[in-house]
Amino acid sequence: MKILQIPDGLKRKALEIADELEDVLIDCESCFGACDLAIQEAKLLGCDKIIHYGHSKIFNTEIPVEYIELREDYDPISVLEKDLDKLKEEKIGLISTLQFLDSLEKAKKFLENNGKIVKIGKGRLYQGQILGCDVLSAKIIEKEVEAFLYIGSGKFHPLGIALKTEKPVYVLDVEKSEITDLKELKEKFLKQKYAAIALAKDAKKFGILVSVKLGQLNLELAKEIKKKLEDKEKKAYILVFNEIKPEKLEGLELDCYINTACPRIAIENRTLFKKPILNPDE
Repeated sequence: MKILQIPDGLKRKALEIADELEDVLIDCESCFGACDLAIQEAKLLGCDKIIHYGHSKIFNTEIPVEYIELREDYDPISVLEKDLDKLKEEKIGLISTLQFLDSLEKAKKFLENNGKIVKIGKGRLYQGQILGCDVLSAKIIEKEVEAFLYIGSGKFHPLGIALKTEKPVYVLDVEKSEITDLKELKEKFLKQKYAAIALAKDAKKFGILVSVKLGQLNLELAKEIKKKLEDKEKKAYILVFNEIKPEKLEGLELDCYINTACPRIAIENRTLFKKPILNPDE
């Protein structure tokens, strides 16, 4: 028996996919990436395989996982032709997520034909690929480029690059068909970060957030943080979740949260929490 795991954005195809498979269960919980495999569910249900849609492999598991990568045949040329003048810099680094990786080579050829010097880095994943928690493909070429161009949808992934590098980051939005500069958004999130840091300095009781999702589990890091806080005569508690949500913290009289799970929780969702929340590297 197999269990089918599919991101929320593709749930409309779940029944169609299940019809093509034999002896399959459909996991209806939200799936946030390849870090969020249904290992526990598969064990409890006696499944001998996970069919995981929409992401690429990032670590080994005891239960076999078949990754079905979904890539879009997207052509970025029309947007590049329209908004090329927005890219002021000469040396450009290209990055994307799995879904739009195949568009990078098309963009590279176009930009080079228009006088740009283009680099596509390779970290631990595919060439040019980044995750919310892994921007090594960008960091590895940071000193060789003057700016980054992200091809995809949403702001979280390119924002990760903007916050972890000192280079301008542009987004070629495949849904809005335009190129935008992340400068203002970066400044907004930096203000939120520094405000959280300032409030954390006066905190006396900390909650260290730990996810039991296999690819997000950082219990040892949580223990290290707890010890460091206690060494500074602070109270610290390790709080365990499957999915970390602000409402699950209600009733706990804490002054500050330290997130050891997906960095997105303390970046995009920072303002949803009633108390300051920080990632360990902040």
